[in-house]
Amino acid sequence: MIKPVRQCLNSWCHYSLSNINIKCKSNFSINFAGGDMTSDAGVALWKEFMDSIGFSRMAKETFSAPCSLKTYDDADLLEQKLLMLLCGYDTDDEADHLAHDPMLRLLLGKKRLASQPTMSRFAARLDEDSIRQLEKVNRALLRLAYQRKHPKNIVLDVDTTLLPTYGEQEGGAYVHHYDAVGFHPIAVFDGLTGDLVRIGLRKGNHYCGKDADKFMKPVLEAYDHDEPGTNVLLRGDSGLAMPTLYDLVESYDYRYVIRLKQNPRLMKNVQDLCDEVAAEAARSDETHFVRYCEFPYKAQSWSRERRVVCKIELHKREEQSLFPDSLMFVVTNLTAPMQEVIAAYCKRGAMENFFKEAKNAFAFTHMSSRNFVTNANRLWIAALAYNIFNLFRRFCLNRKWQSYRAHELRLRLMKIAGRVTRHANKTIFKLCSSCPYQETFRQAHMRILSLVA
Repeated sequence: MIKPVRQCLNSWCHYSLSNINIKCKSNFSINFAGGDMTSDAGVALWKEFMDSIGFSRMAKETFSAPCSLKTYDDADLLEQKLLMLLCGYDTDDEADHLAHDPMLRLLLGKKRLASQPTMSRFAARLDEDSIRQLEKVNRALLRLAYQRKHPKNIVLDVDTTLLPTYGEQEGGAYVHHYDAVGFHPIAVFDGLTGDLVRIGLRKGNHYCGKDADKFMKPVLEAYDHDEPGTNVLLRGDSGLAMPTLYDLVESYDYRYVIRLKQNPRLMKNVQDLCDEVAAEAARSDETHFVRYCEFPYKAQSWSRERRVVCKIELHKREEQSLFPDSLMFVVTNLTAPMQEVIAAYCKRGAMENFFKEAKNAFAFTHMSSRNFVTNANRLWIAALAYNIFNLFRRFCLNRKWQSYRAHELRLRLMKIAGRVTRHANKTIFKLCSSCPYQETFRQAHMRILSLVA
């Protein structure tokens, strides 16, 4: 039998007002009768930042999804989803838990946040046009950032990753490289700033480098048009070693360093040097040897001869015979010394940290729909949240705080308790007086105010 509404409300009020006695301390209890409060008061900083750089206005002008009947504006639903992701709420289900959060309601200008069914229907109606709109929003967001701090150098790190799938999700397939079933998206980050420049959801059976040139062409076109004169370097692992990608980068007069897979023809060019290093190591008491060499090389599928740099690294171990532990072949059109070319390539390892933060902190792995296009839209929305957070970190925090990861910044600046008080037509959130990061909070807000949209 269903209880009457009044009885249910009375039961809830009694539970909220009743004390929970904490046994580890005498005369100590807690309850849920603190009044109208939020636990995410710091998200106001991020919303202030979004408005200051013009993102909220630009999103309303750019983004719309087809729907005949709707109560909430599409741009508002997009912004709600972004704020939820910024706060660390990954799923649509959490929209119901946050429905009456005073801070989010105030920032979004709503009496109640959109519910889980509304958010899920919003995601379900997004289509191919929505992907293009979200990509356009992301491109405009990065352009806003470049207008405030024009980059002299841009390093484009291209790579693929695994997003696991469950059940019968469209596009999920076995990815041999990861020995798992999932999607196999491709992404390009700015290796110097961590900005996510572009991302594309792909089916699991999509090979790493397939159509990499088509994926990168809009990116290179945009930089050539919007950032003329900027030095652009593209880096990629051996999965991206595709001659069509070399040709594309060279057509824009940009630079690249891309690793090559080891093969007999490449080995033939360095075999003599490997033998020399091995002989030298056998006569020496040293345990570590590194040598570099370079040579012109043209694979059968290449349009012309290109420069290949090789790093030969050898370790001497008691339990093993003497042999090169690793041979690194890199194809490049850089004219820098060999050591600098290899060092430039090796720095692409930072991209793994960008992917890790995107997955762990911004729901890149929460592609929960059965429909492939819906998941592609969800991935782009998560990418926008990642970029907003990253830009806030770069422009609004000091050098020390810029090194903190997303979960650290959330705990320090966003997860702050705040009580709502109202005076006439003004609402004031009184934040926790014992917050240890008040000064950083104030400094971040001052930096936001200095950003003129």
